[in-house]
Amino acid sequence: MPTIDFDALDYRADQTFAAAHYTLRGDEKGWSVHRDGVALLELGPGYRLLRTRACGVCSTDLARHHLPFPLPQVIGHEVIATDDQGRRFVVEINASHHARGVASDCAFCRAGLPTHCPERLTLGIHGLPGGFGPWMLVPEHACLEVPANVPDSAAVLVEPFAAALHAVQTLAPRPGERIAVLGPRRLGMLVVAALAGVRAKGKRTGGDFRIAALARDPALLQLATTFGATETIQVDDTASALADQAFDCVIDTTGNPQALATAVRLARREVHVKSTHGQPSCGLSQLTGLVVDELALEAFPNKPDQALAGTAPWQRLRTGKNPRVAWLAQSPPPLSLLRTADLTRGPAARLLPSYTQARDGLPRADCAVAATAAEVDAAIRPIAGDEICLVRPRGSILILPNPAEPSPLLRAVAQRGLRLGSSRCGDFRQALDLLAGDAELQRIGERLVTHRFAAAELEAAFAMARSRGCIKAVVEHREAGGRA
Repeated sequence: MPTIDFDALDYRADQTFAAAHYTLRGDEKGWSVHRDGVALLELGPGYRLLRTRACGVCSTDLARHHLPFPLPQVIGHEVIATDDQGRRFVVEINASHHARGVASDCAFCRAGLPTHCPERLTLGIHGLPGGFGPWMLVPEHACLEVPANVPDSAAVLVEPFAAALHAVQTLAPRPGERIAVLGPRRLGMLVVAALAGVRAKGKRTGGDFRIAALARDPALLQLATTFGATETIQVDDTASALADQAFDCVIDTTGNPQALATAVRLARREVHVKSTHGQPSCGLSQLTGLVVDELALEAFPNKPDQALAGTAPWQRLRTGKNPRVAWLAQSPPPLSLLRTADLTRGPAARLLPSYTQARDGLPRADCAVAATAAEVDAAIRPIAGDEICLVRPRGSILILPNPAEPSPLLRAVAQRGLRLGSSRCGDFRQALDLLAGDAELQRIGERLVTHRFAAAELEAAFAMARSRGCIKAVVEHREAGGRA
């Protein structure tokens, strides 16, 4: 039975790092993880051992202490790793049943939503020690070999590039629209690149749109132009330069909870959120949970004929025989909804068991209806300390008009018909294929990564990544770290 011993730096809740000694022991039947001689994890089959080569520092890493997962932990998930033959791999981060290649009756894995498997661990975020350590246990079917013509500098960006592509495809820019990327930096610059790729294809078929980069730093704006932005706007802390600006869609990549209010003010059709900063924003406490579950906020349809015609959101989102709607608002539901959906009424925590025990479709509500920020938060995380959502992954929370609601986000959704969308992990294979086939995209790492650090310099890497002088920092494992 192989055994690996190594030292790594744990990230702690006080945002400091502490050295810890890890032991990984196991084989194809399962693995155990010990930290400082104490059992930490017992993993079943479906994991393989890889040596870390490099790992990027992202906004989620910097905000890890705000996320609802236990610390300390070896974090880091934007990884390149190698096997015992020296082959390079990137690793999709969600250790679901599907990614491990193990049989299960998981409704989420069966429905093609393995990244939302409730029993998954997540590399460097939840449970599994991540890429800032020299060795990793990763899901066997989540390892994708890096093509020979893709350099390390680009391969280390596959995870955020895949997420950027997923965001753009979810948003689906329309011909003639003006799309703004708020805060193009680590992830945002890759969103600009993904938008530019979609725009280039659209121009050939008459589907052109504009890409605006909005940032404080003029150097970032100049860089955004090289990534494909068609216009740039420099903003200050008060966003005064945006007073007369309007965009069809705004993609918030800032990682700053205050930025969402600006995005809501500027967007006409949709705000798309990519930030998992773990902090309250726009009156919501569970915005990060919304992004993790890839939920949307939409206006409750005020036209009865939508329900009868089958175009209402609960019809579009249903996963079982009948659409399942959780009505959390105090006002009564319309008769048209009662006729066209299986509806339950009450507080989210009380309704949750009736959905988790459902035998057809996904064991969640297809959508919830709310009128207050507290009801929205409850729909996202009905039970404190539990990461189970009332609404299915990629479902919607429908917002009723409420003149007394102070949240500018909910007012914009209910009154203006603004949609708030979100997305998380993307398709690594698609991202790798694009990189392998585009020599210019293969240079994204050269242009985006401004600082590199050895693994022992992790504290300095985080300090630099938080500074305005850094666009992207990467931690490299320059020496063998561990012994078998």
